[in-house]
Amino acid sequence: MLPNTISLHPALPTDALTLAKLHNAAFANNDLLETMYGPLTQDDPPFATDLEQAIRDDPHVQITKAIDAESGQIVGWSWWSIYRDSEAYAKAVEEARKRGTTPPATSLCPQVYLDFQDLKARMRAKWIGGRAVAILQVLVVHPNYQGRGIGTQLLMVGVEEARRLRLPAWLEASPAGYIVYRRCGFRDAELMELDFDKYGLTGMRHVYCMLMDDVEK
Repeated sequence: MLPNTISLHPALPTDALTLAKLHNAAFANNDLLETMYGPLTQDDPPFATDLEQAIRDDPHVQITKAIDAESGQIVGWSWWSIYRDSEAYAKAVEEARKRGTTPPATSLCPQVYLDFQDLKARMRAKWIGGRAVAILQVLVVHPNYQGRGIGTQLLMVGVEEARRLRLPAWLEASPAGYIVYRRCGFRDAELMELDFDKYGLTGMRHVYCMLMDDVEK
């Protein structure tokens, strides 16, 4: 259950910059994202442009914001992509493939971006195939508001829609979010691993591919 001061609303195109900055604040310590996309401290993150376009133009996008009534601020948000038929998902896969071949200009290591996008595409092809599907693209809660159930409620917006439409649901999780997704009914599909030593960096980075396909619940 959400705290009494928190309410959920559809995001608007005018929210895009706020959402992007909140995303960067929440993932400030995620060096995989920073390596792929560049510094997460940018005042005008390029991600804002993508968000604005998605909210405005993509009929499959469902972006929900959590607002704190006391401050009036957006304190969390989720981005679900709901593909009701296989044709819509196939088109999205092709668009993602094209995007995945061009690293952002701000990328600290373009090859990490390219390899991650390729690995993600192969995982989705293996586990989703050509099915209609609901995909959680982003789940963000401001660090000061974490641990209050806001992330769970934002997650369940898409889970409930997937169940209503009898669709499997998919996500890629950081280690920090893994327990929340397990608690909400997602199961492990496969572990994505990136060896940063290959790129002159240090250590392994792990991303959990997770699936909820018991759509009869």
